[in-house]
Amino acid sequence: MNFIFNSADIMIIAPEIMVLIIALIVIVVDTGFTRSESVLQGITTIGLLIAIVIALLTDARPGGAFGNMVSADSFTIYFKIVLLVIAFLTALISRNYLTGQNYRLGEYYSLILMSTVGMMILASAENMITLFMGLETMSIALYVLAGYRTESLRSNEAALKYFLLGALSTGFLLYGIALVYGATGGQTGIAEINLALQGYSTSSLAPIHLTIGIGLIMVALLFKVAAMPFHFWSPDVYQGAPTPVTAFMSAGPKAAALIAFLKLFGWAFSSMGDVWVPILSIVAAATMIGGNIIALSQRNIKRMLAYSSISHAGYLLIGIIAAANVDIRNDAASGMFFYLTAYYLMNIGAFSIAILINSAVKKGDYQIDDYRGLSQSHPWIAGGMALFMISLAGIPPTAGFFGKFYLFSAAIKADLIVLVIIGVLMSVVSAFYYLRIVVYMFMKPQADSGGLQVKLTPAYMLVLVICVVGILKLGIFPGPLMKVVDSSSDKIGFVVGQHSSPISLSSK
Repeated sequence: MNFIFNSADIMIIAPEIMVLIIALIVIVVDTGFTRSESVLQGITTIGLLIAIVIALLTDARPGGAFGNMVSADSFTIYFKIVLLVIAFLTALISRNYLTGQNYRLGEYYSLILMSTVGMMILASAENMITLFMGLETMSIALYVLAGYRTESLRSNEAALKYFLLGALSTGFLLYGIALVYGATGGQTGIAEINLALQGYSTSSLAPIHLTIGIGLIMVALLFKVAAMPFHFWSPDVYQGAPTPVTAFMSAGPKAAALIAFLKLFGWAFSSMGDVWVPILSIVAAATMIGGNIIALSQRNIKRMLAYSSISHAGYLLIGIIAAANVDIRNDAASGMFFYLTAYYLMNIGAFSIAILINSAVKKGDYQIDDYRGLSQSHPWIAGGMALFMISLAGIPPTAGFFGKFYLFSAAIKADLIVLVIIGVLMSVVSAFYYLRIVVYMFMKPQADSGGLQVKLTPAYMLVLVICVVGILKLGIFPGPLMKVVDSSSDKIGFVVGQHSSPISLSSK
């Protein structure tokens, strides 16, 4: 492998470098100059905006960078921008939550930034070594963030559970990578693995350790996306972590892991589909059913959204399975990209309002009962939350509806009829617990005759406006974004196309 690189390669990872620099600046300012909340938040948000501009100015080019360790296509740039926006919104909603707490805010913001760097590396990875580096950079920062409320036993439990299970999944991933490395003759690049596996005329001729390796990698990634039965950490971690961190975890890391899933199983291991597709189909069905059924009984909104997040992972796994079909691959990828973009906006918006309501309730613990009669005292906030819930349920004309529409359309083309039927039925089930919050806000009397005193700051207003406008725009005019994601998905796997023949395995 050629590791010679030039200034053009450096420019490809300029957004990551910028975010890393800002993370270091935040730490230095916090320890050596000031612990001012406004200063630290300002440095973080301005730095992320600069990184977004750099990403927008980055030229997509055919071919990878750093010896094809990372990709430089429009798909990568698109997701870097989306991940940076998620981090920006998280930074905006963090200050109010952390105000008055004895936390070192510099460490908090730097960990958010470092996790974002890991996600960006994960999204651009074209090699399993790079993928592992990005995954662990993201995860280690999240382990610390999950337990950031050191005075809370629930937060400590969440961090410990997340760390122990995360370390276990890392072991699965490394063993899987080692077995695939051995079975493909020393290949770690996604494109090279794809070509190496084409050397087997059928998957039945593949060595057993290759099949085991693919299975171990699948288990590791299923843990990262909180698919059943590897979901046990998710509800406890979501409930115990600081709520801005929960919002961040439910959007960015899950999406980055799904993109890694798509690259490996939609491209690298696609020729071995008859081995892993039946297993992943069962997991997807169980995840959709289990996540939605358990969410029905939740009275805590953070746990409800956690199980909701599990069910959405099940929907997105349908896209991974559909991508194994070469003819449907781009349609499946496009549907996933649109769905993920809409999901970011819905989840960040919902958690933002959850923080506002909980801060207004004395000794609040994110109970659904806290939303009784919210429309009477704060109609605009209630309207925003209703929109997020309706979109999460997939009701038109919202972004959530079109996300499921495009994803299920690709699945139908791939003849995944049973999974689509399960997905549609579970979407109907999800409407019950999503719309229950709408009923509480608009049809239940207020628990307090004076109403909640919600403090809506300019930062929160900006976040809610971005989320509301984004959901409505993508719901009413989905075409422009679909054109963007279509062009992006066409570029995935570009390195594979540069090879003219499979790698021979006859001597291995």
